[in-house]
Amino acid sequence: MGRERSTSPLWLKELTLTSEALSCLYVYRPNSFGSRPTTTVKTSATINLHAPFLPVVSLTLLVDIEANATEADVELQVIAPLLTSGSCLEIPHTSIKGKSYLAPSVLDKAGGKARGYFPDFSIWELGFAVMVVEAKAPGVPVEVGFREAQLYARHLNAEYKSGLNPCHYILASNGKQVAYGAWDTNRSRVVNVADLKPGTIELEAFVQFCHHRVLLAHAQRCLATVRFSRSTQPHTLAGGQALINSKKAFNSFAAELAPTLRRYFTSTTQNDDPDIYQKAYVGSDDVTEYDRILEALLKDRLTSRRPMSEELSPTKAKEPKLAKAISEFRRDRPAAGQLQLITGSVGTGKSLFTRRYKELLQPEDQKKGTHWAFINFNSAPEPLETAHDWLCQQFVDSFHHENPQFDPYANENLTRIFSEDLQKRRGIYDEVEKRISLAESEKTRISDLQEWQKDPRRVALGICRHFTGQRQEAVVVVMDNVDRLDLQSQLGAFTLSLWFLDQSKAFVILQMRDETYERFKNSKPLDTFRSGVVFHIAPPRFLDVVKRRLELSLEYLSRNSPDVLEYQLGSGMRIRYPKSMLGEFLRSIYLELFDRRHNVSRILQGLAGRDIRRALEMFVSILNSGHLREEALTSSAVGAQEIAISEYRILRILMRTEYRFFNNNSGFVSNIFYFDDDWQQPNSFILPEILFWLSDNRKRRGQIGLEGYFSVSNVADELQRRGYVREDVCQACSWLLQKNLIEADHMNQTLVDFADSIKVTAAGFIHLRVLCERLEYLYGVLTVTPISDLRTATAISDYLRRENQTGYISGFQQVRAVELFLEYLKRQFAQLKAAYPEFGHDRAGAAYMIRQVESTVRYFRNPTNQERSRNYLDE
Repeated sequence: MGRERSTSPLWLKELTLTSEALSCLYVYRPNSFGSRPTTTVKTSATINLHAPFLPVVSLTLLVDIEANATEADVELQVIAPLLTSGSCLEIPHTSIKGKSYLAPSVLDKAGGKARGYFPDFSIWELGFAVMVVEAKAPGVPVEVGFREAQLYARHLNAEYKSGLNPCHYILASNGKQVAYGAWDTNRSRVVNVADLKPGTIELEAFVQFCHHRVLLAHAQRCLATVRFSRSTQPHTLAGGQALINSKKAFNSFAAELAPTLRRYFTSTTQNDDPDIYQKAYVGSDDVTEYDRILEALLKDRLTSRRPMSEELSPTKAKEPKLAKAISEFRRDRPAAGQLQLITGSVGTGKSLFTRRYKELLQPEDQKKGTHWAFINFNSAPEPLETAHDWLCQQFVDSFHHENPQFDPYANENLTRIFSEDLQKRRGIYDEVEKRISLAESEKTRISDLQEWQKDPRRVALGICRHFTGQRQEAVVVVMDNVDRLDLQSQLGAFTLSLWFLDQSKAFVILQMRDETYERFKNSKPLDTFRSGVVFHIAPPRFLDVVKRRLELSLEYLSRNSPDVLEYQLGSGMRIRYPKSMLGEFLRSIYLELFDRRHNVSRILQGLAGRDIRRALEMFVSILNSGHLREEALTSSAVGAQEIAISEYRILRILMRTEYRFFNNNSGFVSNIFYFDDDWQQPNSFILPEILFWLSDNRKRRGQIGLEGYFSVSNVADELQRRGYVREDVCQACSWLLQKNLIEADHMNQTLVDFADSIKVTAAGFIHLRVLCERLEYLYGVLTVTPISDLRTATAISDYLRRENQTGYISGFQQVRAVELFLEYLKRQFAQLKAAYPEFGHDRAGAAYMIRQVESTVRYFRNPTNQERSRNYLDE
């Protein structure tokens, strides 16, 4: 009996199997790293099948089904091979959905199906249910199953607009016979299961009627009747690429600040800057809280569930937990060395913390006799599992830099480093001296040292051996920036670190993302650390970090700036001002951004997420932006007033940075109305739909067991019922990933596949919940929003052309452009609602987005009478 093996369809849930069916059932159980050992199930009468498990059956199982078999036996032994076999319909598993996928429906009261009926299987393509499949026990006439499936197909088709009948194909079987035909005729073809053998006329006719290619072609015809026309981006009608590529010069007032801002906010070497790690570090006693929802999105909550995790709490003077770990290592001198994990998200300051600990927080008794090295994995080669020589060379270079009193290439130190090697060769040197001369013996020894010096492994491990063994001191090696790598590279770095630990016997600190550790802590290679205590470091708030950096900048400016500075207005007038005004400028902007009671602070924190590097870049962009007019700064300074920056101007800066208009690569904000015309059903709602579903389910655990993470396949299945095409959802998720609106479990930012799991980021949440209620955002993104209606695109382009000509457009003109877009969105919404019955229900992204835009327009028109409606994302 032939047996095939592949991954399981999601529609196979729990089946009660006969002993004969169990005797031929193979199940795949992939482990975390993709190996696929096979388990043969023979004894149990019931088996729970979850993806990716697959019962494997072939067409030879279609004969000899028992008369007392159940519907489950028919599903497994007959319908499953008919649908999926390569010699039959070849329908992909992802297209086959089980009973729970469709809602129960009232169909036929006279036939006893008064309520709660749903088919056993439905076949989906391009967002349509194109086929209904019904299984019956062998004692039930197959015509009964065919009629029930027909009734449900009629019910589905009635939900679509007139003339669109996607659910065309009907299939039923009672294990002995198969009936198939169209949904709108009483004529079905009934054949015996035993006659559906390869090479028979019956099988050929069956395949020609409803093969997967036929179903897909039918779905494509249906899609063609509801698909929108190709889109136009308004900027193409208002100046084209030249318009969105045009830039604004930086404001000249901030030019004097540029060197200081680069040093303290955006320098790639700031972690090594003594001013920053001494004066600008935000310790645990200085960290403040986010608001409730951002706290849930930004603050790591994995560590609270780890029994072997400890939160690092660095203060201004000490960090006792890491100090204790290193002290115990020095005291106990474990023969295998020690690995210490420090987890946290990217940009939380793990690198800055380890540098600060080494330079400032180490206890005095620990500093003496503890030697450090930092390995920067940003420049690591691939694959990391084989980068041993690179790691050793990095260690040697860093050890020399961090411990300048010890030159590993000095003659006396080479002798110490290679003392064991020299001892092993001592007999040869003695023999050369005895047989030839002392000079020749010394020459041989020098030649060996020169050869060994070329080998980074010998040098690195010799240094560790000298300090840990001969001098009885400690070597601490920091594997830095490992958390910035993608998932597989992080695991490779862990494996490489284990090798170095085994060879060096050092105290190795490895930085890793929380999600990586949480997912793989019980799998190879991380299971080797299962009993170890993990240190975790939480990210400081954006505003806390900016405040410290500003204080440092002000101190530097007061020492190094001339007493009188000047800048130039757009009119050409030059303004002279005292250097104290620079400090007032920075202080006023900080207060405006973070101390006022408005949403700017929330937006900034949400867009930055937990990445402090990105947060600092955003702040510098605001200070330098040409959208921050020098005239406004001057009038405030002359009048001795605080510098007021409106929320809309901050949004404009974040969206456009140095560009005059928003484009898809112009700033820190993304256009969530984007779609690609090459997608199969492109529309303006697909990105909001994904973001809303992930945001609405952010407190649930997904397929990999982590809160908020759901497989792309799961998201695509949910959205498919609303009319979105699975492949479109996957491509849209890749776009969202590249824009940092979602994050993936594999931890790179390029693309995702159906098997990957994703989670909404704080930036994605802020885009959906806050930005889409802001006029500046809605108007700003229109430059590059694809619009599948040329009249609407042309009307909007007139407003862009006007702004391009005058450099300014009023709020009333902006809201009129947004109203045009809103009318277009409502028309598109109505068309999709007519095309797809499940599209646009109240608690879904499309309806949510319409309400957000309506709220924006309504507030602008009448700000004193703002209706407050329930917002699902605030729950």
